[in-house]
Amino acid sequence: MKKYFFLFILCFTIFIIHLISIRHGIYGDGTAFYAYAQALFFDKGLNFGPIYNFLGHFQGVKGEFSRLFWDITVNPYPIGTGLTWIPSIAVISLFFQDRFSMVFEIGPGLTGIILVLGGMYFLEKYLQNFFSARVATLSVFIFFLTSNLFYYSSFEPALSHQPSFFIISFLLYKTYKFDKKFINYLLIGALSGFLFTVRVADILFLIPIYWQIYKTSPGIKNWVTLFISAFIFSLPIFWSYYVMAGNPFRISYFDRGLSTYSINVSSIVDFFFTPKRGLFTWTPVYFFAFLGLIKSKKYVFLISLTLLILFVSFWASISVEFGQRWIIGGVPFFAYGLASFIKKFNSRKVAILFSLLFIWNLLTIFHFYTDKTNMIKNDKLTFSEFFVGQFTSPVRALKVIKEKGFNYFFYKKVLY
Repeated sequence: MKKYFFLFILCFTIFIIHLISIRHGIYGDGTAFYAYAQALFFDKGLNFGPIYNFLGHFQGVKGEFSRLFWDITVNPYPIGTGLTWIPSIAVISLFFQDRFSMVFEIGPGLTGIILVLGGMYFLEKYLQNFFSARVATLSVFIFFLTSNLFYYSSFEPALSHQPSFFIISFLLYKTYKFDKKFINYLLIGALSGFLFTVRVADILFLIPIYWQIYKTSPGIKNWVTLFISAFIFSLPIFWSYYVMAGNPFRISYFDRGLSTYSINVSSIVDFFFTPKRGLFTWTPVYFFAFLGLIKSKKYVFLISLTLLILFVSFWASISVEFGQRWIIGGVPFFAYGLASFIKKFNSRKVAILFSLLFIWNLLTIFHFYTDKTNMIKNDKLTFSEFFVGQFTSPVRALKVIKEKGFNYFFYKKVLY
């Protein structure tokens, strides 16, 4: 467990430095989830007035600005992540009275870090059913340090991807050698339903999990128990939309005017290869993991990932923020692919692959913060600009930090 403790210290340290530099610890979509958590805990319902007033007149490092970027008549984001954060906010409230204090934003970030590390633990245990302990551990930790999972566990750990990653990892582990007890069907159903309230599209990642259950030949009563449990634990999302919009079936996250549905091949190509957050371009470890999944003929993983990728590509081929974060819930499947890819590698080959991927990931993070104009908002970013920027950004980053400090370096004018 020491390795997880050291990763926790690393992630939490980066998160705190980032928070202090920017003066808040929750960004982008996380702001909407935070509004849920604040309203539910402090206002005992979905009265967003107080928290929206605070977020709409936020005192940042460059003066007052609004952290709200959606039509505030309805919070279009799913409620589940906000529910996940309530325990941390409740604990902090025992020691601090000002609900709008920056310290309350530590809770969701800390929760996200713990969920990712917890998910990694169960993922490692799951992979040990197929690979040696060495390969399983290497796969999980290489993937963590060389992919966008590292960024979303340290720089921005307060989002919906962290609980989704934990749920998928835990369910994979729990259902592989499935004990057909009544309580286990209730548990699997509950987490499946709750996943729907966290990230609606990520229920596509349940396909391999339900396939593992199916192979144990459960009876009709077992399936009924599972689906009733899933339905009950999915009710919060329907309740929230009913309260806000008068329609329990208004899953409005996909209807925010930020993206449009467009079925074309170029969107799929962009998902993988565009210099603006392409999955393989920004995080090439996914490419080797894909090769491993194909090599191992893990078709159920590939089907699940393909469906999610097609959905995302046709809805919004380029995700917001650092890399293709839509795919994080599927990292457990990719970790299996990476383990399959490296299982016959000797230590030297593993070290070389890890070093190259880790350096690329660090360069991308430096580039992301240094060249904000191109990396965040330039839809016409070329491959040559991207690759040149990768190798020049560290020097530029150190210069910016030295001359203007961390707060200027970390500040990004995006959906904040």
